Amino acid sequence: MSGFEKVCVTRQENQLMISWQGEGLGAVQVYQAFVPDVSEDKDYLLGATEQNSYTTAVQPHQRPYFLLTAQNGARIRTAERVIPMDGLVNFRDLGGYPTEDGRFTKWGKLLRSAAHDEISQADSSFLQQMGLKTVVDYRSGFEEQGHPDVAVAGVQYLHLRPFEDSNATNILDLQQFMTGGVDGAIAMLTETNRILAKNSHCNSVYRELLLRLLDEAQVPLVQHCTAGKDRVGVGAATILLALGVPRQIILEDYLLSNQNQLRVDKLETAEAPISEEQRQLFAALTQVHAAYLQAFFDEVDQTWGGTAGYLHNGLGLTDEQLERLKELYLEN
Repeated sequence: MSGFEKVCVTRQENQLMISWQGEGLGAVQVYQAFVPDVSEDKDYLLGATEQNSYTTAVQPHQRPYFLLTAQNGARIRTAERVIPMDGLVNFRDLGGYPTEDGRFTKWGKLLRSAAHDEISQADSSFLQQMGLKTVVDYRSGFEEQGHPDVAVAGVQYLHLRPFEDSNATNILDLQQFMTGGVDGAIAMLTETNRILAKNSHCNSVYRELLLRLLDEAQVPLVQHCTAGKDRVGVGAATILLALGVPRQIILEDYLLSNQNQLRVDKLETAEAPISEEQRQLFAALTQVHAAYLQAFFDEVDQTWGGTAGYLHNGLGLTDEQLERLKELYLEN
């Protein structure tokens, strides 16, 4: 039986287009719900089509989930990957990614974003509607002090700081950014991803992230740093590695930050204004490069002997814990 391939949901103003590929699907029915576990048994049937796309209306701050069921029996859930918000940048869902064993990551559970310091009241209400339970903030104390998160009622805030340790480098120290120009900063960010893979304090941070995910009461969970690309990039990669998502797909997710970049002025405070030259430097640093995450993967292989060694020896996770994560966050 042929299945769905390259399923995607894109938004244009007040419309969502669901598109897909696949051989022998026949007529495809499209169901909608506002909870991730949309089902043909209990949720609304939007319609059916023999084309490879379906368009439906959507309101601002609405986040529908869809189930596609094909005439040949294939079925798949999907949703928007990049979630549009008023003041929350780079807000993305890690759902819908295929794993090595043929399953998919669940939607609406594992989220990533930039900082939450400028979210609007509408954003806050939307996060509550999503049922958000936990925000993991990777920023340093200095970053947090300058741009504290806007608290959302009913959400717990966990501060895990991978770069606040004597053996780790704080990559958001302005003086360190300025010493080598753009090339030096890019080289430093590449090396930083190696540090995130091998440093024991950094390992303890990402271990704590996965332990939190073992508690269903703390999910949905969103992890963020300042731009939602570096420390979060490794956090997202660690989750997806634990769930068995191939590295190439993890890299593709990582590079989506280039389409959802933080404004440069987010890295400036009244106490620490930046010059035009520095602004250009930071503009370059709001991008991610494949080499950054590849450096993380390379260090995982060199230090830990591969993904299994990283998860078991670097993060100290057991087979039982890893299997439980898959039970919680994968679906057929």
